[in-house]
Amino acid sequence: MKKLTIIACSLALLAGCIPDDRENFMVPDSFCITAGESLLQASVHAGSFTFGVAKNGKGTTAASVDVSLNSSGASAAVDSYNKTYGTEYKALPQGLFALDNSSLSFGEKDIVKNVTISWDPLKVIEVLSDDVAYVLPVAISSSDLEVNPDKNYLLITFLRSSVSIGQKNIGRVINHKQVEPDADNVMPELKEVVILDVNMDHFIKDIGLSFPVRIDNSLIEQANVGLDEPFVAAPEGLVKILTPTVTIPESGESATFKIEIDKSVLLSGGKLQPFPNYLIPITIDTGALSATRKGGAFDLKGLSYGNLVTYVSITYLEAGLSVVREWGYFSDTSAPWSSFIDGFTAGSDRNVAIDDNYIYIAETNKTKHLWAISIKDPRNYRLLPVETVSDAGVFCLSCPRIMKNTDPAINGGKDLLIVSSMNEGDPTLYVYDKGIDQNPTPMAMQTWASRRLGDTFTTWGTFQEGMLFYKDFNSAQGTVTFKLYGKLTSLYLVGRVVAPNLPGAGAYFPFPEDINNGVCSLRGGDNAWLTTASKDLFKLEGADNEPILTELGEGYADSAFRYFELGNKRYVAFTRQMGSTAGRVFIIEGSKEQSWKDIILERNVVYQAAIQNDTEQDKISDAPSPLGSGNSGMDLDLRIVGEDAYLAVVKQNVGLSLFKLTYIY
Repeated sequence: MKKLTIIACSLALLAGCIPDDRENFMVPDSFCITAGESLLQASVHAGSFTFGVAKNGKGTTAASVDVSLNSSGASAAVDSYNKTYGTEYKALPQGLFALDNSSLSFGEKDIVKNVTISWDPLKVIEVLSDDVAYVLPVAISSSDLEVNPDKNYLLITFLRSSVSIGQKNIGRVINHKQVEPDADNVMPELKEVVILDVNMDHFIKDIGLSFPVRIDNSLIEQANVGLDEPFVAAPEGLVKILTPTVTIPESGESATFKIEIDKSVLLSGGKLQPFPNYLIPITIDTGALSATRKGGAFDLKGLSYGNLVTYVSITYLEAGLSVVREWGYFSDTSAPWSSFIDGFTAGSDRNVAIDDNYIYIAETNKTKHLWAISIKDPRNYRLLPVETVSDAGVFCLSCPRIMKNTDPAINGGKDLLIVSSMNEGDPTLYVYDKGIDQNPTPMAMQTWASRRLGDTFTTWGTFQEGMLFYKDFNSAQGTVTFKLYGKLTSLYLVGRVVAPNLPGAGAYFPFPEDINNGVCSLRGGDNAWLTTASKDLFKLEGADNEPILTELGEGYADSAFRYFELGNKRYVAFTRQMGSTAGRVFIIEGSKEQSWKDIILERNVVYQAAIQNDTEQDKISDAPSPLGSGNSGMDLDLRIVGEDAYLAVVKQNVGLSLFKLTYIY
C-alpha cells in the first residue's frame, strides 16, 4: 500500500510539470447569429420576433456586438443572398421596426443573448405586396471580436395568415325514403351530424383563435343571383350549429365544428311533403374574433379571410337520381388537396379505386405509398403494407383497382385490391390476396416487347375469369391485354387492342357484359372513341386486334368511364378535362332497354360537378384550381353498396371528392 501511494504522488508531481494545452483545441471567441438558416419566416400578425446572438469559443473575452436593421451590412446581406440563391428580395423600410436592444454586452462566460424585433402589424401589412418579395435584413458587427462571415446576418420574410371554412357547399337531397318508415316499419335516423373544417394557412406560432359561427339568412339574396329556382330561408330547427364557438389552438392550423340537420322538421303528420329549396348560410363572425398568446389575451391585427360562408342546401326529390357530394378536398392557393393527408407526396395522385370502406390512391413515384382513405370520414386514413413491393421500375406503384373475386381461398372470397407498378418492360401486379392489412403477393407480368406499362389499367370480369387492359404507352395506339386464371402466378401478355388512327396511347373501358365493345379514350387527349373489337378479346391469343372506331367528339375529352345500373335506369359516369387546372365529372342516364353504346351517343346529362371546387349542376363554376395537374391526371371509380352507389373522383393535385348516388322511386 505504501508503495502504491509513493507511485501515485510521483505521477501527480510529474503531471504538474506538463503545461495545460486543452484550450489550444478551442477557437478564439467570435460572434454569430444562432439561427440555423439565413432566411427565416415570421408571422406579420405576431408583432414581434426573437432571435439569438451567440459568443462562441474559449470564453475568455468580454466584448460587445451591435445589432442593426439599417446598416450597410444589412443592405449588403440582401444583395449577397439574392446573388447566391438567384432571388429578388427587397428590404422592408427599417422605420417600421424597432429593436429592444441594439448593443449587446457579453461577459467572458456569456454565451447567448436574445434580441426582439417589434412592429405594428397593420403598418407592415400596408407595405407587403403579392408582387414584391420583401425581407427585413438584420446584421451584427463588432469592433471587439471577429464576426462569423457565414452567420453575420438574418433575413426575415413575413407571412400573412388567412382563415377559411374548408367547405363552401353542403348539399342534401331529401326524399321520402330517407325520412319515412320502411316496409318493416323501421324508422330511419332523422338527425345527421356534419363536421366542417376551419383552416388557417401560415399558422401563427404561439397564437390561438376563437370565433363564433352563426346562420346569416341575409346572404341568401346574393346566392340566388342568376338561379332559375331561388332558395328560401329554412324553417327554424332544420339546421342547428352544435359548436357555436370554433377554437384553433395556439400554434394550430385547423379546427372543426359540427352542425346538425334535423329532417324531422320537414315532416307533417309523419309524412314528407314537397318543400321549396332551402338554403342555410353558415358564416364566421369575424367581428367577434378573439386571440390568445401563451394563455393570455392577445390583440391580433390584420388577419385576412378566405371563404367565410358554407351554404347548406336542402332540396326535395320526388323521384329520380339523387347525387350528393358527401365530402371533398380541394387545392387552395398554397397547397394541393393532398396536403390534408400527412405524408402524401403532392402531384402523385393519378388514379383511384373504391370499395365498401376505403378510397385507395397509390402514389405514382418511388415512395411506395399506398393510401386507404375512409369513406365515412376522410380524416381517417392510413398507409397499407408494401414490404413485398419491388424498388424496380419507373414507379413502384401506380394504379389501384378493385376486382371481383369468387374464390373463398383468396381473401375469404371478398373482392381484391390489386395495384400495378409502372415499368419500361415487364411490370408487376400486386394482389392483396390476404386482405389490405397484410403485404400483397407480387405477380410477374411477362410481355414480348419493351413498352411502358402500368400507369393506368382497367379490369373486366372476375379474378378467376377476367382480363386486364394495360395502357400501352410507348408503342402507341393500343392497349395490352392479360388474361386472369384465378391463380397467384405469372401473367402472360395475350395480345393488344391496336387503334391505328389514334394519336397516342389509350385506355380501354369495356362494357360490363360485352368485353368486345367499349370506349377507348386518351389520357392527355381531346377525344374518345366507341370501340368494337374485330376479334374475341377474351379468347385472343397473341395476334393484334384492330378495332372498329366511332369518334365521340370533345364532349368526352380525356375521359375515364364507369358503367352501372341503379334503380330502373342505366348510368355512365365519366370525367372530362377542362384544361390542366379544371375538370368535371358527368353522369348520363338511359333506360335499361338501351345499350351502353346508345346511352353514350345520346349523352343525356343528369348531373355534373366540378372537381376543382364543390359546385354542381347549373351552379358550375368556371374558376380553375390555383394548381395545375397535367391533363392525364384524372380518374374515377364507383362502388355499389346496398341500394346506393359511391363515386370517388380524383384530379391530380386539384381535388378528391366522394359522391353518394341514390335512386328514388
